[in-house]
Amino acid sequence: MYVVAGRLKGKNLTTLKGLRVVEARIKKVLFNLLREEIKGAYFLDLFAGTGSVGIEAFSWGAQRGVFVDINPRALRVVKKNLASLGLLGLAEVYCKDGILACKKFFQRKEEFDFIFLDPPYRKGLITKTLKTLRLYDIVAPSGFIVSLSWYKEEIEEESFSCIFNRRYGDRLVKIYKKQDESFISGNI
Repeated sequence: MYVVAGRLKGKNLTTLKGLRVVEARIKKVLFNLLREEIKGAYFLDLFAGTGSVGIEAFSWGAQRGVFVDINPRALRVVKKNLASLGLLGLAEVYCKDGILACKKFFQRKEEFDFIFLDPPYRKGLITKTLKTLRLYDIVAPSGFIVSLSWYKEEIEEESFSCIFNRRYGDRLVKIYKKQDESFISGNI
């Protein structure tokens, strides 16, 4: 696994056996769509796994980031990847359940420009997390939520506007806006 594009393009990332990897083509599509909005952004990589999506955000110009995963082994890999790329000073890493982390960030009055969701599949965690994000509002006023899920998973979107919805193999990639606004960067 490696960083697809941006200032860290081609840098290798450590993986963890048994964790699903976000394919390079999916990361490339996401960050090409969001390239202008990610610059200077504060992101949350919820269900971070090895942290590859958040690290890609740094490569494209994000300024600060938070990585959350319940698996301590995965977070050791995240920290190793961040350290090898000189990004530890820009990131916070938490070993916590994703839903509980949202509540904690809300209590701390944190707002994120981007929230990346790639939870374990077939457990309804995208819908549960979207409901939590509606209740505990940590999405910046013009923020984005990016979700990766199994393509057959039923997702209740509620108060978020889906502005991108595309299938890649057995994965469904969706981008939501907090408000019903037109997408800034142009056509999706």
